[in-house]
Amino acid sequence: MTNRRDWLGTGGLVLAALVAGAFLAACGGVSVEDESAYVARAGLVPTFTPLPPAAPTRTPLPRATATEPYATATPDQFEAAGLPVRLEIPAIGVDAGIEHVGVNSLNQMDVPKIPSDVAWYDRGPLPGQRGSAVINGHLDTATSPAVFYDLRKLIPGDEMVITYANNDRYVFVVTSKQRYYFDEAPMDQILGAASGRNLNLITCDGAWDGGSANYQQRLVVYSRLKNG
Repeated sequence: MTNRRDWLGTGGLVLAALVAGAFLAACGGVSVEDESAYVARAGLVPTFTPLPPAAPTRTPLPRATATEPYATATPDQFEAAGLPVRLEIPAIGVDAGIEHVGVNSLNQMDVPKIPSDVAWYDRGPLPGQRGSAVINGHLDTATSPAVFYDLRKLIPGDEMVITYANNDRYVFVVTSKQRYYFDEAPMDQILGAASGRNLNLITCDGAWDGGSANYQQRLVVYSRLKNG
């Protein structure tokens, strides 16, 4: 009679081995040799689906953008020189500092604070720029002549010199002079736009009117930039 204990010992091992083999098969636990043999016995032929050939593609080049040639703006020589600082008129002995003025409380062109100075109207062009630059000066004071006392003596062909802050010097030549009643001076002509490079000098002239505390006339000397 077979001993039950022996059967459990021997038969149990056999059963365990069978169960383990079934588990491995279910999980694909077979060797490469076994799998190849199975495929051969079944007459299976490995197949594959080729990928479609790659279609050639073209990436267009970016469209060229038209550009203008690089250019550097030519600096204005008078602006580059700074501001006018001195006026010389050898024919009448003027050598004066230049103040820079705008308009006064009456919206009129202002005048120099110092009688021996002249004043450039800074709302117009610089002397030498295209247009009409204007410089004014006093005729006299209550006690003595002022900077433009002899301006009436200038004649066409006389020269004057403007010196800028960087020491550039520009020569202007007198072309004409005119007297106007103080309330009839053609300000558009004196201050307005012009195709030339003009410098116009203004001072008082004529008889003194004590009642209005004003000279009755204005003297304007017109000049142009030499070789300009």
